[in-house]
Amino acid sequence: MWVKCAAIFAAAVTSLTAQEWEVAPVGGYLRLSKKPIGSLNQTKAKDDDTKLFPKQPAYGVTATWNSRGYYGIEAGVLRSRARIESNIDPGDGTPVVQRGTVTENQVFVNGVAYFMPRGERFRPYATAGSQVQFWSKPSLANWVGGSSKNVGFNYGGGVKIRLVKSVLFRIDVRDIWAGAPYSLQYATSADTSLRTPGLYRQLQGTVGIGFTF
Repeated sequence: MWVKCAAIFAAAVTSLTAQEWEVAPVGGYLRLSKKPIGSLNQTKAKDDDTKLFPKQPAYGVTATWNSRGYYGIEAGVLRSRARIESNIDPGDGTPVVQRGTVTENQVFVNGVAYFMPRGERFRPYATAGSQVQFWSKPSLANWVGGSSKNVGFNYGGGVKIRLVKSVLFRIDVRDIWAGAPYSLQYATSADTSLRTPGLYRQLQGTVGIGFTF
């Protein structure tokens, strides 16, 4: 009995020590979709009453669990700011363009598939997973809505380059699809060339330095 328990414990310890953890501060850029996100106005609403534009670089951190073989699981957070423009009716029937900023926080969990085994200096990889986006309330005087939370998915790839034994350089690109922020209304329009109702797309590129242990 004791021999069996000791064998199981030894196997568990060996399995855990065979894995590799990685933590990486990352920074980069988000290219936001040109798709308008709708209108706050109850009358004369237009699809392009509200738009988002990139404002500042994104930054965050990732944590990755790598198996002995070719697979891993990665979680991370990324924070960025965007500029918002909205044509809002303040109540007198005359919409006015207002400009402000919003903060976007993203949380994601992805699977990772490497094309080279662990220990190689260059490890290209593909990744895909789910994420949640948190948009802050816009800094606009007449914004009657609140903040926004949207669920989506992402996919992409990148490469990790080992610099020394426990330090690596990483770069990746991800295509992100999630719900359109703030759940604004769209006008009835035949022109759907710039939008898919309910979805909003971002292209994310990041670089970082990873530390393994």
